[in-house]
Amino acid sequence: MDGAHANAYETDANEDLRFWTPEAIENLKKPMLVPAKLVAPTVVREWDTRKEKKSLSKQAEAALQRAMDLFDNYLANAEYAPPLAELLRPSVLDAYKEVAGEGFSLYRIRRPDKKELQKDPEQSNPRGFTHGLLGELDIKIEDYHHLIDFNLTIDAGKLFAEHVSMWPGCFAMRRGNSGKAASCGRKLTDADRAARGIAHNVTVTDVVVSQEAYIAYRSGNVTELSESQKEFMDFRATKIATGTVGKNFYGCNVPGDPHYPCYLHRDEAAAATHYRKLEKDLKRQREEMFDMFD
Repeated sequence: MDGAHANAYETDANEDLRFWTPEAIENLKKPMLVPAKLVAPTVVREWDTRKEKKSLSKQAEAALQRAMDLFDNYLANAEYAPPLAELLRPSVLDAYKEVAGEGFSLYRIRRPDKKELQKDPEQSNPRGFTHGLLGELDIKIEDYHHLIDFNLTIDAGKLFAEHVSMWPGCFAMRRGNSGKAASCGRKLTDADRAARGIAHNVTVTDVVVSQEAYIAYRSGNVTELSESQKEFMDFRATKIATGTVGKNFYGCNVPGDPHYPCYLHRDEAAAATHYRKLEKDLKRQREEMFDMFD
């Protein structure tokens, strides 16, 4: 981003490091031209960094490793995988193409709803969301491949989804039996189970692989961490070592797992400046509150 930008973001030496700088996020709005393994997953095991992450049992770890090996082998041989654009549901395809252009992307244009249009008719709010991260439900259900026909625990399944999403255009879909699974298209019908020979008590996981991911895998291209991202990872490692991942005593964020942003703002520099001010105000208010009891 041009340093002369009216809303250029200036880093505060006292603020916690972040995996994504506003400039790096702005670049996510551009088409990707060279397929490469991503710098972070597009999904994470737990979005709420305050929740404690339980370690896996040995059995769950073994199942997870087996699933990851199966996926890696499937990806390595997916030479006929279609481009990401051909995997998308028709309802999101045009919004995706607006971002991808002649390349590909992890994002699609996000259309404002009626409430947002009423609140900001000109759509000029710099903090308004303009792009949304592609997810598993943006893929046509018929393009998912039946790969994992054994149970993964919920936590192991989330870690497997992280592993899969490190490759552009790759997703894992847990096919359960619950009403929630049915409401969002993930439920495996009795007919499907019978055809695949899957017992009713087994929650399987299907995957989808894109042509871009196959090219990235076979070429060995990897998106390298930037210097600021390396600094963040060192900072996060220190936080983990001192047991301060999640929310600290003052309620201020400390780093969780790095991942691609779910939404992109109209002006990332302006949005970052705004949220940094909110965080500072909140921290000051909490400090003042605790000072009252000293």
